[in-house]
Amino acid sequence: MIFLTISRTLKAGFKNFYRNGSLTVAAVSILTLALLIISVILVLSISANLGLKYVQDKIDIRVYFKSNVQEQKIMAFRAEVQRYKEVKSAEYISKNKALDDFKTANASKPDILKAIEAVEENPLLASVNIKATNPEQYDIIAKSIENSNYREDIASINYQQYRLVIDRFNTTIKTIRKTGVFLFVLFSLIAILITFNVIRMTIFNHGTEIEIMRLVGASNNFIRLPFVFEGVIYGVFAAVVSIILLFPIVKIVTPYVVGSAYVQIIQSDFTRYFILIFLAQLLVGVLLGIISSLLAIRRYLKV
Repeated sequence: MIFLTISRTLKAGFKNFYRNGSLTVAAVSILTLALLIISVILVLSISANLGLKYVQDKIDIRVYFKSNVQEQKIMAFRAEVQRYKEVKSAEYISKNKALDDFKTANASKPDILKAIEAVEENPLLASVNIKATNPEQYDIIAKSIENSNYREDIASINYQQYRLVIDRFNTTIKTIRKTGVFLFVLFSLIAILITFNVIRMTIFNHGTEIEIMRLVGASNNFIRLPFVFEGVIYGVFAAVVSIILLFPIVKIVTPYVVGSAYVQIIQSDFTRYFILIFLAQLLVGVLLGIISSLLAIRRYLKV
């Protein structure tokens, strides 16, 4: 009996969905827009965080010393840095090792190799390559080095260029979250309002049918459920349309948000979490549809 009731009310919900025509299109469209916004924001936010972690894992601090600084002093600096609790490792790169590495890296570029060989003295500087225990601690390490007793011996610290990338990621993440929350709330309210009005119109159009159902003894739930199912159907259709549109949108938007260098990472994350994203869309879509239905039923369907 329960299955028969659910089957009939679900069938009635589908009839309402198809009969509403342009109103159905409007409700599904605005629900789709709301779901697209939260999905794009979610994907970009997660991917920006993963991109930030990827950058942090790849970076290090390389401290270059002036050419007149003795190796003994550089080794003393390395020993001091290794005592920092934030430092995982500190590797000394001599001028000769730096030159060998440079030649290996540019083995396929004969012009560069000829140019470096034409210079009488090794133009490269000795350095100490520092890895942090935690990527978030590079700022602390860099500031400690800048304020150390060795600051006069240091030619440059290459961390600044990485800091700019990290700052960009952090700014992007904050902007995505703030904008995303505002837009999702705004379009969710609009979606609820439009779906609410569509179901209100459906209730009014079925006024005579509802009265007849009351007279023949139909239960309150039997009368209400088709409208609840109608809201659920709006949410399901919106989720399906949204997931179809989401991938091309993410592909287009990503380079402008986090930079073209990280497009591959984000698209890989999207593919990996595809099912999870769709289920989240489905849940939110159905929830918005049910909320709209219940509000309309409570306001206009007196049973």
